[in-house]
Amino acid sequence: MRALQILLAVATLAAPAVGAAQATGFDGTWNVTLACPPHNDDDDAKGYTHRFAGVVTNGRMRAVHGKEGEPGWHLVTGRIAADGSATLQVDGIVNNEKYAINKAERGKVYKYRVKAQFDMSSGSGERLTGRVCHFTFTR
Repeated sequence: MRALQILLAVATLAAPAVGAAQATGFDGTWNVTLACPPHNDDDDAKGYTHRFAGVVTNGRMRAVHGKEGEPGWHLVTGRIAADGSATLQVDGIVNNEKYAINKAERGKVYKYRVKAQFDMSSGSGERLTGRVCHFTFTR
């Protein structure tokens, strides 16, 4: 009986927890490029390109540009589905009104969503609202 209890205890520890996150083929480090061309529709916001690092862990993207809480910061987060599709969220803080739509003041907090598609070595995405912005992801 004691041997059976030990065997059950070991099997319980070795089994993955219900609802536990699982590693995916997208897991690992990624290079992120965010490119927003000039926005000339109504406000003449200048274009910019930012390159920064990200990591996918258990299918969840987290990429950071700049220092959290300071102007110029971007945080990209979201889950990448098994088929490579993703809707990511970008949270950020305006750094310079010349590059922001509607001349948003330095320090203004913003957020938007990005529709993206990944394969095992690259990905691309587009901002869904506001100005046009393109994302590329490479390993």
